[in-house]
Order: sequence, then C-alpha cells, then structure tokens
Amino acid sequence: MKSIKRIGVKYCGGCNPTYERVNMLRQVQSLFTGKLLFLRHDASDIEVILLLSGCHRACASQDLNPTGISCYSVTGENDFKNLIDYLTSVYKANGVGAIKP
Repeated sequence: MKSIKRIGVKYCGGCNPTYERVNMLRQVQSLFTGKLLFLRHDASDIEVILLLSGCHRACASQDLNPTGISCYSVTGENDFKNLIDYLTSVYKANGVGAIKP
C-alpha cells in the first residue's frame, strides 16, 4: 500500500473573495478522505500545494517559493471540477483508481 500524499493548502488574505474558499476545500477534503492529507502549505514533506485565492488576482501565490513542489491555483468556484480532476491525477499517481465527485 502506498503512502497518502500530503497536499499543502495556502489561502489568500481574503480581501475580496468571490466564493467560499473554505467550503470548497471542505468539499474537496470529503471526496479525498483517507486518500490525500490536506495540511498547511508550509508543513514538511508536502508534495503539491493548492493555492486558494478568493478572486482572479490569485494573490495566494505571492511570496511563495516552493522549490520543486507543484502548485495548483484556484481562483473561483468554476475551478472546482478541474481541481477534482487534478487531485484525482495526483491520487492516481499513487497507483490507485479514480475518485468520483
């Protein structure tokens, strides 16, 4: 059995959110419970970082320098399906099946 991948999460400052970033992450976490582990972006051994920005300015990526770590940016609720597809590919890279939202 392969180890659970560690996914870092970084939020923007929330000055002008156009969607509920926290709710989106909760939905994502519920789909990947026991499959992916969601932690702070600065936790150790992170394999991927999710950048959850509240609007299209995408400021969650500011001041971030993740050497050798893939990042995936979300800027609105329309990104939900693509985020699920991306995380499914991360999960499948662990040698397991697809996730069904």
